[in-house]
Order: sequence, then structure tokens, then C-alpha cells
Amino acid sequence: MKNKHILSYLFVLISSLVFSQENQSTTNIFISPRITIGYTFGSGMNYGVDLALNLYTIDKFNVGFDYSFYIVNTPTGFHRIKNINLMAENDMISVKLGAGMVKRKWGLKKINNAKTAGITIDVSVSVDPMSAPWVGVKSFVFQRSKWPFYDLPSYISVYTYYRTPEIYIYQQPVE
Repeated sequence: MKNKHILSYLFVLISSLVFSQENQSTTNIFISPRITIGYTFGSGMNYGVDLALNLYTIDKFNVGFDYSFYIVNTPTGFHRIKNINLMAENDMISVKLGAGMVKRKWGLKKINNAKTAGITIDVSVSVDPMSAPWVGVKSFVFQRSKWPFYDLPSYISVYTYYRTPEIYIYQQPVE
């Protein structure tokens, strides 16, 4: 129950930041692919890809969706985490909030699949968006009783990536 309150508060914070009445909005649709590498506490290394889809730019904040897939290397095997997030980012900070699924293959010949859903919270920062690496913290919080394959109550990871130039699909003309 506590996780739902945190998710609600973060959603309200992001919404109030990017959708306030004084903001000037433009339609800028672009994608931004990213490759991440990091460390998950209590497990080991993680490797992943992100695909950000920006829909609007509101007062220098890009707002859209982010699809993320990463693999966590645990002592008992690999855990695959997929999530889709609401995203708000500018040149210095990126905040993502969403839902996801963790999946693990197990059993003889690894033909069985176990999975459970959870919420994701992801914050990353950079001092120079195109030259310096971004550093972030992400968390995948799940219901402990439905996922016996991980000893901690959530996957908490630190990670880094370099931001690639945006691939524009549509850009609203400047007036």
C-alpha cells in the first residue's frame, strides 16, 4: 500500500511540473535510444536498453513515454525487467515513473517462466547532456509474496549511459 502512495505522489509532482497553466507547449516528436550499464544492489551487474519517445516540449521539459528493458545478473541466474514509464526530462534531469514486469526462467532446461508485476521509479542526472555520462538510480518495486526469487523487497540499481542525439519524427515550426 505504501508503494501506491509513493507512485501517486510522484505522478502528481510530475503532472504539476509539466502541465501547469503558464507553460508554453510545442509538439516535438522524437525518439532517443540509450544503452545502460549499472549495478543492482544485492545482485550484480545489469545491462539494458531504453527507448524514449518524446511527444511534447513544455518549458524545456520533454514529456513522453519510455520503454526500458534490462537484465539483472543474480547469483541464481538472469532476471529480465521490462517497464513502460511516463517520462519528463530536460538537459539536466530525467524522471520516469511507470509499471513493469520481472521475469525469470527456471527449472530443468530453463523452460519454465516465473513473472510478477511492479512499479518503477527512475531518476537520472547529468552536468552536460551530450558530453558527460548520465548517472541514475532506478527501482523496481514488487509484491514480495509473489516473487520468491529475490531476497530484497525491490531491485535498486545505479546505472550510467550516454545520451544519443534525438531522432526527430516531427518538429513544430518555431513562430
